[in-house]
Amino acid sequence: MEQMNKDRFHSKNMANAYNKMCQLLVPGYDLMQDTLIEFLKFNNLRDLILLDLGAGSGILIEKVLKEFPDSSCYYLDFSDDFMSVAKEKLHKYEDRVTYIKSDFCGSWELEITKKPNVITSTSAIHHLSNENKKKLYGKCYTALEDDGWFFNIDEMKTLSEEAHLKNLHYWVYHAQKQKDTLSSDSLDAYNGWMEKFDNWKKRNVDNIHLPKKEGDDIHESFLVQLDWLNEIGFQETDIFCKYFLWGMIAGKKVSKDL
Repeated sequence: MEQMNKDRFHSKNMANAYNKMCQLLVPGYDLMQDTLIEFLKFNNLRDLILLDLGAGSGILIEKVLKEFPDSSCYYLDFSDDFMSVAKEKLHKYEDRVTYIKSDFCGSWELEITKKPNVITSTSAIHHLSNENKKKLYGKCYTALEDDGWFFNIDEMKTLSEEAHLKNLHYWVYHAQKQKDTLSSDSLDAYNGWMEKFDNWKKRNVDNIHLPKKEGDDIHESFLVQLDWLNEIGFQETDIFCKYFLWGMIAGKKVSKDL
């Protein structure tokens, strides 16, 4: 997989702003992650070993470590700044977290000493080209323990271009209206987040007609991506949660001995 230009992700200020603001400014952020956790509880997954791809400031990992006291997690991200924020957040769980610095194109699987039974990603894989998305899904299938689950929570196209465009506009509307709910001591983080978000708006709304390149926001239909999971060998695939631009697709790696 070809490396992407990742400069815009390297900033301690951005990492801190994202950590403080994403649950407020990304529509459905907690809904998606909390649904994932409920799914894991419902399926009674034991001895949980979770690998989070593009783990950012560690929000999902923190939720998993709290909800599953016997769990352990692999944190994977290429950004030193985000990893620094995550280590501060996850300090009390440090004996249950293994940190891997890598992008999706790296040989991160070589640093995994025990196969995960859950692989997750939140708002990260859409930066890959479609070809590299599918390659990563295949890599996740190989890395998973038998009967393990893969989940991707991400920005995805929906059933029509018109609906997709409306979902893009909704995020702009949602983020802008949250400013009125904030206290004055949160405005710096909000403004820092919105400065980066304005670039997202330029790429995806104002210049939606321009071609995409690796590292941009390359949105693909959740239906197409479910087809990829099926082709790779995942079973029980579905979109388990959807909220405007965001969808949570998942599939299970069923043991070949069955």
